[in-house]
Amino acid sequence: MLICETERLYLREWVPDDWKRFQPLATDPRVLRYIGHGKPWTDEQIKSRIANWIEVGRQRGWILWPVIHREDAELIGFCGFWDGFPPDVEIGWRLRPDYWGQGLATEAATAVMEFGFRRWRFPRLISVAQPENKASLRIMEKLGMEFERRFPHDGVEVVCYSKTNPTL
Repeated sequence: MLICETERLYLREWVPDDWKRFQPLATDPRVLRYIGHGKPWTDEQIKSRIANWIEVGRQRGWILWPVIHREDAELIGFCGFWDGFPPDVEIGWRLRPDYWGQGLATEAATAVMEFGFRRWRFPRLISVAQPENKASLRIMEKLGMEFERRFPHDGVEVVCYSKTNPTL
C-alpha cells in the first residue's frame, strides 16, 4: 500500500523480501557512522526489524516506511515515525550513500511530516541525531524544526529538535 509520494519518491508498506534491499542501509559504515554506536546489523537482525515494522505498521498505522526512488524503483532508505522517546514521536530518515546530496531525505521527510501532522494529528514531532551529523541537522532545520536540548542516549550524546503541529 502506498503511504505518501513526492515528485521523485514514494513511501510504501514493508514486505518481508525488503530485507535484502535494506541490507546496505544496515551494514554500510558510512550510513551507520552516526547511528547509535555504528555497529552493523546481521541478516537476522534486519529480517527481525522488518518483520517488527510490518507488524507495528498493521497495528498502529505509522512506522519507518521504505523510501522508493521513482526513477529506478530502488529502495533507497526509510523515513517515518518512531516511538523511541515517549511521550514524543520522532521523525527519522536514513538513505543509501549513493543517493546522498540530492535533497531526497529532505523531500521524503517534508512529505512524511505533513502526512503525520494531517493524518495522525501528532501535536508535535521531534528528531534526534548526534551533533556531528551535520546533514541530519540541516534537514531538521529545513523542516522548520528548532533546537530543543542535548542529552545522552545509550551512552552517546545527541541533540533533539522539535516542531509543533501547525494545523492544531
